[in-house]
Amino acid sequence: MARELFTTTHDVLHKTLDLRHQRHAVLASNIANAETPGFVAKDVSFEEALRAAVAPPPPSSPLQHTHPQHLPRPLSPPPGVSAVQGRLIASPSNNVGQDLNTVSIDHEMAKLTTNTFHYNASADLLSRSYEQLRRTINEGSL
Repeated sequence: MARELFTTTHDVLHKTLDLRHQRHAVLASNIANAETPGFVAKDVSFEEALRAAVAPPPPSSPLQHTHPQHLPRPLSPPPGVSAVQGRLIASPSNNVGQDLNTVSIDHEMAKLTTNTFHYNASADLLSRSYEQLRRTINEGSL
């Protein structure tokens, strides 16, 4: 019963927060190693894997809506969301110095800022969703 209270959105947002946190650590490491000779900048790729895990499978037969008041069956959370892992990749750079360091501070700071923005947006959406659930529970008990 409790599982039905949470939607696929909750699962995706939780996983997104975990993966964005992982990406933040990698990007911060890149910035910390900007002066390390031979350091290769890295990034965490997960957007495509997450998108694929959430995509509904193609229907085997089209559903027919036989009555206007019939509601579609609720979707169960995709089983693949919890299994999505971030993939550590070498971050390409055209700015390789003589010390073979591939970190571009400007590029890494831009990626870190974007990642932080997406993390905060996901956290805000999740917080609002839980607040809505809390209000529903509290107002339903009156």
